[in-house]
Order: sequence, then structure tokens, then C-alpha cells
Amino acid sequence: MPDNHQISPEKKSARKIAGIYLAVSILYIVFSDRLLIWLVSDPDLLTRFQTLKGWGFVLITAVLIYFLLQKEIHLYLLARKELETSEEKYRAVVNATPDLLFRTDMKGQIVFISPSVRQLFGYSVSEALGLDMPEMVFASPEQWAELKEELQIHGMVQNFESRFKRKNDSIWWASTNAHFYKDVDGTIQGVEGITRDVTRKKTSEQALLANEQRMRAILEANPDPMVMYDLNGHPQYLNPAFTKVFGWTLAELKGNTIPFVPDDQTALTDRKIARIMEQGNPLHFETQRFTRDRKRLDIHLSAAVIKDARGLPYGMVVNLRDISGKKLLEYQYEQAQKMESLGTLAGGIAHDFNNYLSGIFGYLDLALKDTADEKVAEYLSRVLASSDRAKSLTSQLLTFSKGGAPVKSDGYLLPFLQETVQFALSGANVACIFDMAQDLWPCRYDRNQISQVVDNIVINALHAMPDGGSIHIIAANMRITEKDPVALDPGKYVKISISDTGTGIASEHLNRIFDPFFSTKKTGSGLGLATSYSIVKRHGGVIQVASRPDEGTSFHIFLPAIDRQPRLEPSKQEKKFSGSGPVLIMDDVKLIRDMLAQMLCQMGFVVTATANGQDAVTQFIAARKTAAPFVAVILDLTIPGGMGGKQAVAEIRKLDMQVPVIVASGYSEDEAISSPRTFGFTAAIEKPFLMSDLAMALSNCLYR
Repeated sequence: MPDNHQISPEKKSARKIAGIYLAVSILYIVFSDRLLIWLVSDPDLLTRFQTLKGWGFVLITAVLIYFLLQKEIHLYLLARKELETSEEKYRAVVNATPDLLFRTDMKGQIVFISPSVRQLFGYSVSEALGLDMPEMVFASPEQWAELKEELQIHGMVQNFESRFKRKNDSIWWASTNAHFYKDVDGTIQGVEGITRDVTRKKTSEQALLANEQRMRAILEANPDPMVMYDLNGHPQYLNPAFTKVFGWTLAELKGNTIPFVPDDQTALTDRKIARIMEQGNPLHFETQRFTRDRKRLDIHLSAAVIKDARGLPYGMVVNLRDISGKKLLEYQYEQAQKMESLGTLAGGIAHDFNNYLSGIFGYLDLALKDTADEKVAEYLSRVLASSDRAKSLTSQLLTFSKGGAPVKSDGYLLPFLQETVQFALSGANVACIFDMAQDLWPCRYDRNQISQVVDNIVINALHAMPDGGSIHIIAANMRITEKDPVALDPGKYVKISISDTGTGIASEHLNRIFDPFFSTKKTGSGLGLATSYSIVKRHGGVIQVASRPDEGTSFHIFLPAIDRQPRLEPSKQEKKFSGSGPVLIMDDVKLIRDMLAQMLCQMGFVVTATANGQDAVTQFIAARKTAAPFVAVILDLTIPGGMGGKQAVAEIRKLDMQVPVIVASGYSEDEAISSPRTFGFTAAIEKPFLMSDLAMALSNCLYR
């Protein structure tokens, strides 16, 4: 018999009794015969004693067998009782357990099953016995085959999760522990095991997985960068938006902190982290962060603590919304509001000053024409040049204020831009690089004002490069969409970039460079960039700046493009002019009336001067009744407390549609100056003006 064969308890007891009986018998026969031969010599007596010895042997062995059997029977009955007790306990456990205990043959047919089969499957025990597990119990036969394969490889399986089906074909999840069972000879007979219902656990896991998948989908679809940190500040998850905005991937940051907090934001960030970890409440604040390429972004940061089931923090989730574009728009809006309020004040002062300057300008021009003294003429020329500079300053004040409306015309920016830059750089030790698209879209712009913008920026660049350097001029077409962080309506624009290699602008000054009267130069008026800002805004565009100390400055100008082809207008040439006949003038400032009358008289006209529109209309009506009606009318635009030029020309046009009427004003923002014919005027002239400007206007009106 092989070593692995087991001996039953019954065989063990029989062998034990036989062994004892054999030993006692041998000892009794051997020693009793020797003793009798030694004690008895008479043969008859010896025979009698041997007969008695035989009955004694039978009696002794009977008594011995009785006690041995009694003892073994007692032990057997005791073992049987213990077995029955054990079986009762096992049966009680089997009957009470909610788990399923089963045994199958090698084909998978059930040969034993616990009563819990009714609760778990809906079968009675008798119905379940003989069922084919692969077909009737498992949701698919492949799962039974997988279980068998695991058993053959490992000899047992633990926590094997599979789907079972009930009698009504509903599905539930089970976890099975199983092994092969063998007979006494060690031959595998089938599979036995225990199965537990884990449907609730599996449903929870699936719900958790679905929730995680939803959360991941939300995080990955979120356009804002998001980070999940552990308690050491190491990122555990980055959504795609984070990599897109900041440039880092999770693989390269694993086990490290993200190096994107600027030094000046470290203290604020540390305070906020300490606060959220201490109080546990979500927080929101504005800060700044670097991208991988060291671009500094304005960020609205939202953060919340992540807690485990016990309520203990184990990390933090952070949302980093890029508000750089919003900040830029806010700055541009604040700048525009500042320009408007300051411009109102500056514009009022400039208009009043412009009126007084008109008289000074005109009389200087008259004096220069009348004097024959060369010395006096030289002095007057210098004074007139100084007055012209004052006129330029007033023009800048009017431009960034509510005044200075551009007089636009359609045209291309080439070669205008190149000529303007080259003129501003005349004699400078600075190299200039032009990179201009030859197919630039046309724009509607005021050449004088845009020239002023370019001049201001180029001159500032020259001042930033006292030892020389280079200026790079780029002009390109650009389509602006709603997604672009520029305060412009979507559409077609021409972008002009002017970059230098100068000293740059300090960060504390960068937000103030467009403020009126702000200047870092000792001799600067602080109006150049403020004027440029206002000019570009009034053209429907914007101007932006980017600068770093010692790395240079770049200005970016956006001008709206037009779809139509511009018409080329013939250039106007100044003419020498003299005329005759009566001319009506109206201005509320006596100094200007007298100056204007003097100019007209020198041209050969006869002048009638009035101080308001009502008197001018009365004089015009009276002259029409005579043989010498007025050949031209010059009206001031605005008369405080009285009828101005617009109302006066309306009354005159009711009487005469042909007479030339010229509007003269320092209010260049008024549409009557940029579009005089819309209001009934023939032409417009801006104050202050020279006698030659007035002569050209009259010549064009009277002899066109």
C-alpha cells in the first residue's frame, strides 16, 4: 500500500486487539508449558493440568478480549458522538451561513450545496443538486473555465470575482474561494469552495469608478489649469489645460514641487496654504505664476483641501484661471477712463489757450509780413517758431482730450510708415530694420496724427538708446477674434510693432507711461505717449506696450483695416491770393476778429465783423438787399451763450445756397471741422492759422 494511503479507525482497533491477543497467547502457551513440565512429572497428571490450562487460557483470553473490546467500543462510541456533534455544528454553520458552500464533480455538476442557495440563487437544495455550474450558475461558461484554469495553475483560488445568474436570470456579483477536493487515495474528485455575495461592494466600486471617470472627464474638459497636490506639495495630477498653459507634464514633475511661484508671491502663497490647511475652508485669491518659459501670468487661484474618510486632509486641489487677458482689458478700460476725465480738463484749458494763441499767431504773421527791418523780421520769425511749438503742444493736449478728432482719409500705410520713421531717425546713430508685409490692408486714418504717434514712439526709443542700438519696425495684417485678449471688436486690423534695444521701462512705471504729464525724462512734457494713446483710440484701435529693463521695449499699434480700395487725392498746393468784395466774419473774441479783419483787408476784401451768430445773420440779410452782398462768410463754431456757427449757417442757407461759408474753430473734435459740408459749410479752417492758410481756404472756395 502506498505511503499516502490512510488506515481507517476500524482497522486500527482490530489490529490492536489482534496484536494484544497474539502476544498474550504466545506468552501464556510458552511459559505455561515449561512451568508444568518443570513442576509435574506424572504424565496423567500433566495431561489433566494441560486440559485445565487450556480452559484457563480460554477464560483468560475471553476476559481479556471482553475488556479490550469494551474499551475500544467505548472509544468508538465516544468518537462517533464527537463526530455527530461536529457534524451537527458543521450542519448548523452550513445552514446558518449566508455564503454558499458547494461541491462539484470535475464536469461542474453540483454534488453538494448549502441551503443558502435559495436566498442567493432562488433554487431549493434539491433543485440545485445536479445543476451544471458553467451553464446554469455562472453568467458565462468562460468564467467557469477561467476558475478551473486558475485552480490547475495554483491549486486554489482566492477572491475570484465573477458574475452569477439566479433562477430568474437576474445577475449578481460573487467572490469565490475554491480548491480541488480528493478521495482517500488522493485522486481529484472535483471542486469545492465558498462563494460570497459582493454585489453591493461591486456596485459601490463601479459607482466609485464611474464617479472617478466623471470627475476625470470634468477635470480634463476644464479649460482652467488644475493641480492635485499631496501634503508635501508634490503634484499628483495635472489636467491637460495645465500642460497647455504652463508647459509642464506630470512625468517631469513627479516627486518635485512646481517651480512656478515668483519670489514676490511666495510669502502670500505660504500664508494662504497655511490658512486653508488650518481652517479647511476653500479660498480664492489673485496671484501670479510663471510658465515653463518664464512668462508671467496673472492668475485667479481657487483651492480646496482633499480629506479622507476620517476627515483628515491628505492633499489639495487647485484651480489656476489665467486672467492675464482680463487684467489687460481692465487696465485698458481704466486707462481709457483716466484719459477721458483728465482729457476733459486738459481739453478745456487747451481750447481757451488755443483762442488766445490764434490772435498771437495771426498778428505775428502780419507783423512779419509788414516789417522791412531784417533784425525785427528775424526776431518775429523766432517768436513765430516758438508760437508754432506752443501750437504743437496745444494740439497734443486737444488730441488726447475730448478734442482732436482725426480727419481721416483712406490710404495705405506703405510707404508712409517707412518715410515717417526715417524722417524721425534723421541723423541718429541707430540702425533701423523694416519688416513690412507688402500686401498690407488699407486703413482709414489721419496721416498727421498717425505720423505723430510714430514720431513719439521712435523719439522715445532714441532717448532709450543714447549709445546707439537698433529699431525694428514690423507691419502685418491681423484678424482679431473674440478669443484674442485685445480690447478690440473682431475684424481686420493692421498691426504695427516698433521695438528697440534700449534700456527698457521699469516695471513700476510700465502701467503709467500713457498717463498725461507722466515722464521719466527731465525735459519731457509727458504728453507724447498720452497723445499717441488717444490718437490710436480715436482711430478705433489700441496701443500696447511690453518691456523689460535692459532688454528693450516694444509698442504694438492696432489700426482698423478697410475692405475698399482707397482713392488717391490730388495734392493741394498753396496759392498766392488776393481778392475783393465784402466778407462777413463772426467771432466772440475781439482779438481774433481784429486779427482776421486785418488779414482779409490785406488780401483786398472789405470786412464786416460781428460777435455772435444772430448779428451775423442780421448783417447777411441786410447786405442781400444792397448792391454789394457778401462774397464769403467766416463763422466761429462756438459762441458761449449765443448763436454759434452751426445755427448761423443753417439760417444763411435758407437764404443763399451758393455763398461760400467757412467755419473757423479750435474745436477740432467737432464733426463740423472734419465734415463741414454735412452742416452746410463750404470748408473748415482750424485755429490758430496763418494768413497763408486763410488765403488757401478762400481761394479754394471762391475760385474752384
